[in-house]
Amino acid sequence: MESFNGTCPNIVSVGSSQLLFTHLLSTLIQSYCGINTVYSADRSADIIQTNDEFDFIVVGAGSAGPALANRLSEISSWKILLIEAGPDPPIESDIPAIFLTLLGSKYDWNYKAEKSEKSCRSMINKQCLWPRGKFLGGCSSINGMLYVRCHSKDYDNWESLGNPGWNYENVLKYFKKLEIFNSDSMEKEAHGYEGYVNVENFPDGDLLGNRFDKDLLVRLYNELGLPFVGDMSAKQKSGVTIIPGTVKNGVRQNTAKAYLAPIKDRKNLSVMKETLVTKVLIDNNKKVYGVEVFRNNVHAKIIAKKEVILTAGALNSPQLLMLSGIGPRDHLKDLNIPLINDLKVGYNLQDHIFLTNLLAKVTVKESKEVSPLDLLYSYLSKRTEFASVSTLDTMAFADTLNTTDDYPDIQVHHFDYLVKTDALRGYLRSANFPVELIEKFEKVNEKHYMIQFLPTLLRPKSTGRIMLNSNNAVEQPKIITGYLTEYEDIKTLIRGVKLIHKLANTTTFKSCCEFVEIQPLNDCKNLKPATDEYYECLIRNFAQTVYHPVGTCKMGPESDKDAVVDARLRVYGVKGLRVADASIMPKIVNGNTNLPVIMIGEKAADLIKEDWHDDLNHKEL
Repeated sequence: MESFNGTCPNIVSVGSSQLLFTHLLSTLIQSYCGINTVYSADRSADIIQTNDEFDFIVVGAGSAGPALANRLSEISSWKILLIEAGPDPPIESDIPAIFLTLLGSKYDWNYKAEKSEKSCRSMINKQCLWPRGKFLGGCSSINGMLYVRCHSKDYDNWESLGNPGWNYENVLKYFKKLEIFNSDSMEKEAHGYEGYVNVENFPDGDLLGNRFDKDLLVRLYNELGLPFVGDMSAKQKSGVTIIPGTVKNGVRQNTAKAYLAPIKDRKNLSVMKETLVTKVLIDNNKKVYGVEVFRNNVHAKIIAKKEVILTAGALNSPQLLMLSGIGPRDHLKDLNIPLINDLKVGYNLQDHIFLTNLLAKVTVKESKEVSPLDLLYSYLSKRTEFASVSTLDTMAFADTLNTTDDYPDIQVHHFDYLVKTDALRGYLRSANFPVELIEKFEKVNEKHYMIQFLPTLLRPKSTGRIMLNSNNAVEQPKIITGYLTEYEDIKTLIRGVKLIHKLANTTTFKSCCEFVEIQPLNDCKNLKPATDEYYECLIRNFAQTVYHPVGTCKMGPESDKDAVVDARLRVYGVKGLRVADASIMPKIVNGNTNLPVIMIGEKAADLIKEDWHDDLNHKEL
């Protein structure tokens, strides 16, 4: 299909004998053209050869970068450069149902965390894998596309920690600003309709008779006392809900598709792809003046006349700061990196983790054989089946401590698998489980449609750290997850496990399903089942990342010894440098992080425009 090169020809039937073939071919071509996107022109070579200069350089085209670059380029007198280490997303990233297939591919940074005795004990070498998107859109091109704003208290807490302007009332306008909301089932006044990110409900398929009934899943939680909440994004609370997605007509809306494609002809915005930024350039007065890049085995310098903004994520932004001399004094000294400013870069790493071994054999429906080609044709012609993420959009939030302000501490995700599907092995391999353990899961799935109940820790007390392995920008950073180092996290996850056990004992569950708890290969055998000690053992073996790392360039007041950036996202002690991505979160949000990170990109653009207001003798586009 690459041979079309963005051209979408009209196919006209030339004879009745060719009618069926022509119809099929026309459907395939037109559908492909509806999915395929020209994100931007690539000016990488021209920029390097001509020594072009820019007003602002944005490093990283993940969830925040495209939003920020788009909004800055609204100022016609400013020249903006967005740099991304990866290429355009492949077409398969746009198809919702197969998003897990990109994990471990060339479009994934394929990070591996350090070995731990406290967590990931059932993974190969006791190491969790950390997938991160390496293409335009970053993790917004590889994630589950779930539209979750999280809890209002998250942002009020940020402000209470000394970050004025980050309370929920303030950030709500940016959530509204970013979206084009197309869900009739939601509270209309809580949403925006003139933004860039399309939000709508995932469709239900019409071919697979053995998909899990979402209404049945909702009734399971209702029986536990968790009510259905129609619009969890308007106000997060304990309950079960069906989450809309960042999709449009069955196609993923990553941030590149949302923010870059509509303005691909905007003259003052340039995009460099497959280009690694290796260092931020800082002069003797601690003023940033550009970046050093590595492309096609060539190093080059690109000048930024006003600012460099890092939007490379919770791993790559701290890595780049430390490579540039901004970070912990002793750590940089050990790697012979000249110190620019001594800051706690890389600390405060937080992540959501969930337990993966709680399963249900679903017996309520018979298995139904459907050809993969039928499924694909159904998607291409009607945007069904592969346009859905099945049970992933149905989730529950529970306040297991019954706090007076209803601040859920457990979220439950759900993955489901067709009978004897290859998708199960693919997912478990991407989590670094050994073959012997994968086979235990596959035995459950061999003759049964299967669903994973994934209790998720929302507000971890444990923190980790990102460090450098060397002063070579090509080498991956050292990821010390810190998972489960605080026992409070174990206690919360134990309550989450018990919640799933209560679910499995409901009348509704017993009418449709059989509960299965996968055991580790070597651990937990001598522990008494259904005790806290036993559950702790399961948690330390099976809890893994939900792909939400944050916090490594903490936002906070100058009096906070752990802060890296101020409330305007400016890096302390250096002029002309900001960070605007998940790494600035002082505390992790109470749910999926993609939407909050896009919001950070939107807000950062306004902060920059405000700080350069005297420079704005221009006409806006």
